[in-house]
Amino acid sequence: MKLTDKEILDFVKENITIVKDMTVHIVIKEVLCSIIGDVGGHVYGNVGGNVYGDVDGDVCGHVGGDVAGDVCGHVGGDVAGDVCGHVGGNVYGDVCGSAKGS
Repeated sequence: MKLTDKEILDFVKENITIVKDMTVHIVIKEVLCSIIGDVGGHVYGNVGGNVYGDVDGDVCGHVGGDVAGDVCGHVGGDVAGDVCGHVGGNVYGDVCGSAKGS
């Protein structure tokens, strides 16, 4: 079923904050819904839920849930849940659940 332009615009207005950064590039500042797919860029803020896939870089903020995949870099913030995969770098925050990987 195809979405109408109005449905798309209403969804974006309710769930996504889009702004211009200091270099006048348009960026997504906040996402208030789940992402069922890949994120090709960086996430500079916190993740309020779970991360079900791998993180190819660092986690600099906090993860409110579990990390079910591997983190290829460092974890700079806290993970409120479990880390089920491998962390390739250092963990500078707290893991409130279990560390099930290596």
